[in-house]
Amino acid sequence: MIPIGKEIYHLDSVDSTNNFAAKLINDQICQNGAVIMADVQTAGKGQMGNAWESAPAANLLCSFAWKPDNLSVTDQSKISWMLCLAIHKLLLRFGIDSSVKWPNDVYVGSQKIAGILIENQIEGNRISWVIAGIGLNVNQSLFETPNATSVKLQINAEIRIKTVLSELTDILNGYLLHWNSVESTLKSDFESLMYLKDVNALYADANGEFEGEIVGVQDDGRLLVQVQNEIRCYSLKEIQFCSK
Repeated sequence: MIPIGKEIYHLDSVDSTNNFAAKLINDQICQNGAVIMADVQTAGKGQMGNAWESAPAANLLCSFAWKPDNLSVTDQSKISWMLCLAIHKLLLRFGIDSSVKWPNDVYVGSQKIAGILIENQIEGNRISWVIAGIGLNVNQSLFETPNATSVKLQINAEIRIKTVLSELTDILNGYLLHWNSVESTLKSDFESLMYLKDVNALYADANGEFEGEIVGVQDDGRLLVQVQNEIRCYSLKEIQFCSK
């Protein structure tokens, strides 16, 4: 496997690092394992079309692009689980514990510190390219979003963005290098970190608000919520987390 991070594009400004990666791939000039990082994203994307708030040059805004070895489209959720686990491990290196709010936001307590947006390219029933965008709040101190936090706010110290990227790249390469041995545990490892798992909380679906407990995820990544004696299964956009 080609190591991630052998080629790094560092951009002052870009609409979206995921878009830049996709263009490199479409132009057939993207090296396997390329990393695109930017000081500013003018159209940074979150899940479900949400914008990603980030102060200029304060946070890690990057995309990883690589060609997986014979990975089926049915295994796409494993990429998401791996990235969430990698960010969790990264934060532990800075003394910060975290959880994962389904499907792929990383939380410290009840505050969001990172988000992941995966936009895979598919050929037939295989993933030809993974494009994994990551926004990690590193040195930003003030947020318009009320429930956001950063590494600096957690440890009261600034960290070089390139140091954070280097650490994350090291962790990802470890996962990919040992993929055959770690693949089978990704789901259970992810479930062990799930935000509000086994906690009675308020949610909403097409039928309105209800109380339930997250119990895990299916192999395809869908969320499993226990509501009284029933286990309900939800895809992205089918359920919302509500504040009590």
